Amino acid sequence: MRVRKKSRHKNLKRSSVLRIIFCVGLLIIMFLGLSVRLVILQIFQADELADKQTDFMYQNIPITASRGDIYDCNMNILAKDASCSKIYVFPKSIKDDKAVSEFLSEKLGLSYDEVYEKVSNKENNYVMLKSGVDNTTALEIKEAGYSGIEINEDKKRYYSDSSFAQYILGFTGVDHTGLYGVEAIFDDELSGVEGVRTVLTDSSNQVIESSSTIKATAQQGESVVLAIDSVIQYYAESAAYEAYLKNNTKRIIILVSDPNTGSILGAAVYPAYSLDDPWKVDKDYYNSFYSGKEISLGDQQLGMWSNPFTSFIYEPGSTFKTITVSSALENGNVKMEDTFYCSGSTVVSGVTIKCHIYPRGHGSEDLSHAVANSCNPAMIVIANRMGSENFYHYIHDYGFGEVTGVMLDGEESGILKHDDTVNPVDFATISFGQGIGVTPIQMIQAVNAVINGGYLITPRIVDKVIDTQTKEVITEYPVTVVRRVISEDTSAKMRDILYNTGISYYALNNYRDLKIMGKTGTAQKYIGGKYAPGKYVASFYGAAPYDNPQLSVLVIADEPKGSSIFGSAVAAPVGAKVLQNVYNYMVSKDKITIDTIFEQKVSVPDVRGKQFSEAVLAFEKLNIKYHVTGTSTGTVTNQDIYGVDYMEGMVIEITVSSDTEDTVIMPNVLGLSVQSARELLESVGLSIDAQGSGIAVSQSVRDGDSIEKGSVITVTFEYVE
Repeated sequence: MRVRKKSRHKNLKRSSVLRIIFCVGLLIIMFLGLSVRLVILQIFQADELADKQTDFMYQNIPITASRGDIYDCNMNILAKDASCSKIYVFPKSIKDDKAVSEFLSEKLGLSYDEVYEKVSNKENNYVMLKSGVDNTTALEIKEAGYSGIEINEDKKRYYSDSSFAQYILGFTGVDHTGLYGVEAIFDDELSGVEGVRTVLTDSSNQVIESSSTIKATAQQGESVVLAIDSVIQYYAESAAYEAYLKNNTKRIIILVSDPNTGSILGAAVYPAYSLDDPWKVDKDYYNSFYSGKEISLGDQQLGMWSNPFTSFIYEPGSTFKTITVSSALENGNVKMEDTFYCSGSTVVSGVTIKCHIYPRGHGSEDLSHAVANSCNPAMIVIANRMGSENFYHYIHDYGFGEVTGVMLDGEESGILKHDDTVNPVDFATISFGQGIGVTPIQMIQAVNAVINGGYLITPRIVDKVIDTQTKEVITEYPVTVVRRVISEDTSAKMRDILYNTGISYYALNNYRDLKIMGKTGTAQKYIGGKYAPGKYVASFYGAAPYDNPQLSVLVIADEPKGSSIFGSAVAAPVGAKVLQNVYNYMVSKDKITIDTIFEQKVSVPDVRGKQFSEAVLAFEKLNIKYHVTGTSTGTVTNQDIYGVDYMEGMVIEITVSSDTEDTVIMPNVLGLSVQSARELLESVGLSIDAQGSGIAVSQSVRDGDSIEKGSVITVTFEYVE
C-alpha cells in the first residue's frame, strides 16, 4: 500500500512538471512569434503601414494645371485658361443626403437623381460632381455651409472669339485635355503638371474642416505661337461668311498662305462650330449637312469637328491644270509657242471626253490660251506627251497621294490611282483635275510650288513653342523645303500664264492693280461611286503680286446653288477680295490691328421697304459697301445680307424698284412682320393677302420676278422660335 501511494505521488508530480513545461514553452513560442511579428511590423513593414495610415487619414485631390496660351503670329491671345472651380463631395461626411442633393443639383445645373446617387453612396471616400464651375457659384456653395462638400481650384479654356479659326485652334474636353486642332496636336506641350491638395479626415472618415492642407502647386504648360495672323484670319472669316450667304453654298473653305514659307496666315470655314460650346451642332451646319437625315447627335458632332482643311477630299478640276502644264514644261514635252486644236471633244479608248464649252470648241490655241480657255482636250494632249510614268512622277513630287505633314489633326492623303493600273480614260481625266482626289491643304501647297520658284514647302501652322512665363523659345518650327519640283525658269513661265490669261477679267474687277494671277476650277462631285448631277465644287487659287508673289489664297465653294456654279463667278471674286484686303494690311500693318477691326464692327441694317436715298444714307453712315441692281430711285425690294455683323470686304447687294413702272420686281418679304411686309408690298404698288401671324415664311411670288402693279401677293406668316 505504501508503495502504491508513493508511485501515485510521483506520477502526479511528473504530470505537473510537464504542464508547467508546456505552458512555459507555449509562452516562449508566443513571445517569439510576437517578437517576430513586432520586428516585421516595426522594421520590414514600417513604411508600408505608415503609407496605409496616411492614405486612411488623408485624401489627395488633384489640382488642374493651367494649359499654356495660344497666340497668333503677332502675340495676340487666341486661347487662354481662366480660374474656375471643381466641386467634390465626401459622402460619409454628408448628414442630410436629400437636402445636399437638392441644393447642389440646383446650383450646378445637374439632375437631382444624378447628384443623389453620388451623395448617398457611402462606399466612396470622395467623388467629383462637376468641373469648370464659375467661381461665383462655387462661393455660393461654400457659403451654404454644408459639411462634406469640398471646392477645389480648376481651370477653364477661353477663346478670344468663339467663331475664330475653330479648325486651327480646336478645343479641349471636360478633362481639360486637347481633343482637336492645335489643342490636341500640341497637348503634351500645352498641358501642365497637376498639383495636389490634401485634406485630413478623422477615424470615421469625416473631413476635419479646420485641418491644414498640403498643396503641391500645379505647373502651367508651355505656350504655342501660330503662323496665323488674326487680321488676315478676320478677312478670311468675313469673306467665307459673305460667300456662304451670297452663293447659297453647302460650305466655304478659304486658306491664305505665304507661298515662300508655307506659313498658313489665315484659314476659315463656314459653317463651322462655336468654340464656346463645341458640343452643340451649329444650325447652319446642320441645315447644310444633316437636314432631313436621321443621324445621331454623336455622328453629327464628329462630322462637324472633322477638319475640312485636311480631310475634305474633292476633285480640283481646272486648278489642277497648273500641275499638268508646269510638269510638261519642266519635262520638256511642251513649249510656250506650242499650239493645240480643240474641236470641242476628243476620243480616248472609244470614250468621248468633252471640253467644258462642248459642242463648241476653242479651235487653234497656244499654251497660254489653252490654260486661259481651260481646255480639256489640250490638257489630254499635254499629259499624253509626258506619258504615265513622267506625269505621275511630277504628281507625286507635287505632294499628291501623301499627307503634307501640316500640324493639324485628321489629315488624309487624298485619292490617287496607281500609275501602273490607271486606264487611258482615267489618265486623260486626271490631266484636267478629275479622277483625282485632293485636300485643300495639299492643293495650296502644290500650286504654291508652281509659282514660288518650284519649291514644295511643308505648310506651317505653328511657328514656335515658348515658355509661358519668360516667353523664351523652347522649340522652333522653321521653313521646311520638302523638295524642288520645277525650276525657276518654269515657275516664271507659269506666273506669266496665270497672270495674263489664267482667269477671266470680270472675276477680278477692280483688283487688276494688285497683279493677281490665278486659276479657277469647277468639278462635278463624285458621290457613291458616280458623279452626282447638279452638285459641283467651285474653286480658285490666286496669288499676288504675280512678279514677286507674297500671298496666295485658295477658295473652295462646296455645292454652290446660286445663279452660277462656276469657279470664275463663285470663288474667284472672293479670293481676289481677300488678296486685296490682306495686301493692304501687309503694307500698312502699323495702322491696322485686330482690335481696331473689332472696334469698327456694326450690324448690317435691313433697308427693305425704305426709299433708295434712305438706304444709301444708312449704309454710307455706317461705312458699309453696297451694290445696286435696278433703278437709282424708288423702293428697296430685296437685300441679300442683313442682321449680321458687317465685316470688311462685304458688299451688300440691294434691289431697287421704281414707283413709276407698270411692272415691279417682286420684293423679298421673308422674315418680316405682317405690318412690315404690308408696307413693303404697298410701297411698290402690290397688295397683300396675309395668312397667319408672326413672321413671313413664304410668299406666293418668288422674289426677283417681274410682276404687274396691283397684284395680290399671298404671304404666309408663322411664329418661329
